[in-house]
Amino acid sequence: MTPQAMRSRVFLIPLLFFTSLRAADELPEPTISWEYPPVMTGSRVEVYRTIGDVKLNAHIFEPEDHAKTDRRPAAVFFFGGGWKGGTPGQFLPQCLHLAKRGMVAISVDYHVKSRHNVFPQDCVRDAKAAIRWVRANAERLGVDPDRIVAGGGSAGGHLAAATALLPGFEDDDNKGVSSAPNAMLLFNPAVVLAPADGHPDLLTAEKFADIRERCDGRPQEVSPYHFVRAGLPPSIIFHGTNDEAVSFPTVQLFQKVMSAAGNRCELKAYEGQPHGFFNPGRWKDEAGAGAKLHYYKTLAEVDAFLESLDYLTPAPIVETFDAGFDAKRFTTPIPNKNTEVRDGVLWTRGSSGGKYPPMVYLPVSGKDLAISFRYRHLGQGGMLWFFVDGDDGFGSVDHMLRVKLLRDGVQLQVDSHSLDPNHPLRQKQERPADKVSGAYRLNEFLPLERADLGANAWHTVKLVFSGESVAMSVDDKLWSKTLSRANFNAGKRKLLWMQNGGEKGIEIDDIHVEPSAPMP
Repeated sequence: MTPQAMRSRVFLIPLLFFTSLRAADELPEPTISWEYPPVMTGSRVEVYRTIGDVKLNAHIFEPEDHAKTDRRPAAVFFFGGGWKGGTPGQFLPQCLHLAKRGMVAISVDYHVKSRHNVFPQDCVRDAKAAIRWVRANAERLGVDPDRIVAGGGSAGGHLAAATALLPGFEDDDNKGVSSAPNAMLLFNPAVVLAPADGHPDLLTAEKFADIRERCDGRPQEVSPYHFVRAGLPPSIIFHGTNDEAVSFPTVQLFQKVMSAAGNRCELKAYEGQPHGFFNPGRWKDEAGAGAKLHYYKTLAEVDAFLESLDYLTPAPIVETFDAGFDAKRFTTPIPNKNTEVRDGVLWTRGSSGGKYPPMVYLPVSGKDLAISFRYRHLGQGGMLWFFVDGDDGFGSVDHMLRVKLLRDGVQLQVDSHSLDPNHPLRQKQERPADKVSGAYRLNEFLPLERADLGANAWHTVKLVFSGESVAMSVDDKLWSKTLSRANFNAGKRKLLWMQNGGEKGIEIDDIHVEPSAPMP
């Protein structure tokens, strides 16, 4: 490949490449360990809790260049198994991946029914003790005590949620240290363990009876749903719609009440998938191939979620539309009837034939980003409308900032969100709330700022997000503005170019997206 072709590639984390592949046999085989005790390749072991003669291990995975003086984010994983069995090896591949991305990843053992004759309440005590242990030893472990993620699957997902939501269940070890994580990764989690008011058909009577028996007759005291409140850590849930062990409607309800309380809670629904759909190495043949694909897809979504929190650093994107152009990086199919790559640029033109002009979407991730691109008109009149989409603060993704590049100036529109249907800035009273978050889009229209963009010449657009502020410019000094809004301090998820350039169209080139430096 020529240097020019290499320069044109979009450089993203490898997982985004993996998720664009169609065949499971094209993907690397994850390192797995389903036995107990597990074989945890690449880890070291410390005991985080001792009760009687039982020592509970923490399997610690560290980045290659890790030092005790670091303050890295950490992820603590709890395995599934119905609080009866299971192995810390379930999350071995996720731990290896996150350590390569720069986090300290830890998969912990805990008491279970088959080995220790315990109830879920005892498992919750272990889980809270594990988070306390990591935070209490953060300086020695090279971990940031304010960036600890709790993750887990099924019963382990319940435990991860329990560390954040359930009061009590605190023991004397590391007393006074918070057991609450700063974020949650929940894989088909059991979050509703007792009847929910107003939802009589959520689970069958037989299912609730089984849960009650497992929980020693006291399921509500360990049911995360029943302790939802404002101010909880951000969370993401991965769940199959055909889950036979943990009913999909339970996580739908949990996500709804979490968002209604003002918490960020994302639900990634996997249509038609069963319980444990993301676990590589559990099945053979077609089911095994599907599990491997879903492992990589959920891992990519984990990365994007953690990047939005600044727990992982997103890789830069560089796209110059030369010989190495990879259309799979865009969610918009390229080429299409309006858009194609020609002569080393992206050419988009004409009418979509629908409600909106032709548009191009590019996925991104990260909170504080520096974004730049060039564009030029090929005909007369027209405009280019550039959107930045991000987390809406209530568990969904929507527009955050719109930059309308007209011929005679720049007009900005800020889109924020609220759960108040009567908010004075609500966009069109007939526009419904977001289906996922229940939030309403708010519009703030800023006045047109004059700038001469009439010539059919290349113009360079730059946006640098840092916290609640964004510094913007067109051709450096031709037009510039710094704007601060609370909703900018959130993860960025998509960039959108919408054009009205007629049949001659608009050309776009030199897209750059990378983490930004803090503003002075």
